[in-house]
Amino acid sequence: MEDTMDRLKLHFRKNCEGYFLNAEGKILARKSEKGFIIFPGGGIDDGENIWEGMIREVLEETEFKVKINGELGKIQISWGENWAKTEKQKKRYEIYQGDEMHFFFGEIVDSEIADIDEEDKWDGEKFMDIQEVIDFIDSTKPFEEDVKKYREVQIKFLNELKDKLAI
Repeated sequence: MEDTMDRLKLHFRKNCEGYFLNAEGKILARKSEKGFIIFPGGGIDDGENIWEGMIREVLEETEFKVKINGELGKIQISWGENWAKTEKQKKRYEIYQGDEMHFFFGEIVDSEIADIDEEDKWDGEKFMDIQEVIDFIDSTKPFEEDVKKYREVQIKFLNELKDKLAI
């Protein structure tokens, strides 16, 4: 059994997730093959600020240029001992306690651009109705303990965004 005290000494990995809308008010999101909603985002590179990282992640994954209108908030999530499934995650688990997740909102400013070769690049439909996204996440309740804080904050921020835009 691992030493919990040693894990608490580890830093959090800076991460981001963004809620970006197109001109029709649809949110940049897609359903995964594993049955959950994916938003653009990911880890912040060394020497990169979180805003730059968010813009880069959206471009790499979706091929869209975005404008960030603001940060909705952030949370820290400690990973449980069964969190790491892939080799990439297992390596991260050794050096980080979990994620410091920053949530952004904004808008699409340019349509799809030149093809980018990235492992996390999205294929297929890239936009969903914001209420459909909220309802889908809400339908997965009760949330598993390891994702409960994350899913609850997603619903909170998405509802705030929807209310702000009066969608």
